[in-house]
Amino acid sequence: MHRLRSLVPSANYLFVFEAAARRRSFTAAAEELNVSQPAVSKTIKLLEEATGLKLFRREHTRLELTAEGQRLYRETQQAFDHLHMVLTSLRTKHSNDTVRVSFSASFVQLWLLPRLKDFKIQHPDIALRIEESSRDDQDLDEENIDISARLGAGKWPGMHAWHFVTEEVVPVCSADYLQEHGPIHEPADLLDHKLLHFEERHRVRLGWHEWLNHHSVPVTRLNQDFVFTDALSSIEAAVLGQGIALGWKHLVHDHVRAGRLVYPLDAVHRSGQTIYIIMPAQRPAKHGAMLFRDWLLEQGADAPVFPAAEMTST
Repeated sequence: MHRLRSLVPSANYLFVFEAAARRRSFTAAAEELNVSQPAVSKTIKLLEEATGLKLFRREHTRLELTAEGQRLYRETQQAFDHLHMVLTSLRTKHSNDTVRVSFSASFVQLWLLPRLKDFKIQHPDIALRIEESSRDDQDLDEENIDISARLGAGKWPGMHAWHFVTEEVVPVCSADYLQEHGPIHEPADLLDHKLLHFEERHRVRLGWHEWLNHHSVPVTRLNQDFVFTDALSSIEAAVLGQGIALGWKHLVHDHVRAGRLVYPLDAVHRSGQTIYIIMPAQRPAKHGAMLFRDWLLEQGADAPVFPAAEMTST
């Protein structure tokens, strides 16, 4: 018997807790799990009694996690995600029919999905399994990923890498927000506005402190009314008029073109780094993976196209 069972008698306790913590509601968790709300409440009580921890507290009509609950939720979600990745990888390890790709949620939602129809028109017979990753350091071989993207200098052991797009980071907000709060003439004016922050646990990205310092705006402390756990949420909050977010130009391009976002001032940070399309070098590439790679490079704003013949296919 695993020693964890002495603290958590049933794995179902953790599934119920994860749903309740994610939804911030016993009722919503019950609907998701297809059980009654009292059953969820009882399971959480049993988990708290077994662990000796207070995991939730009521604040008016809202259900909030305690500090212990927040930590357990983060660790439980990460463990579930890892187990899901391992099981999925084992199930599909010997499949050559499906191209497995992994990108950040921001890249999938903001860049890939609006363009995916074009790829399927060109290559209707290629099946894609699209995964959202929260990490920069994925082991593509271990996780059986065919293609991913990574920010850096383009030199990673065991990886082929192709220049996709240079990193350019700009402030973005909705036109309604700008109209309501007034014009922004220079970077220092941003200090008088509601800035949307994000802190991704397993990925290092440029934040407002760095962006402002790069534009000679000294900052010791910034108000953090909104802090999201991924960049995608901060950008979507900007679309909804809730403040100003940092946007990567290639990701927010479609929102800007459609008028959902605007650039409040003409200022951009070019980090000197590049986003690369990467593939594992230790195994032969699937033909479909090379076609998808070439399509990605064709779509990239400033990326050269490499012929599929340069790599060995299965």
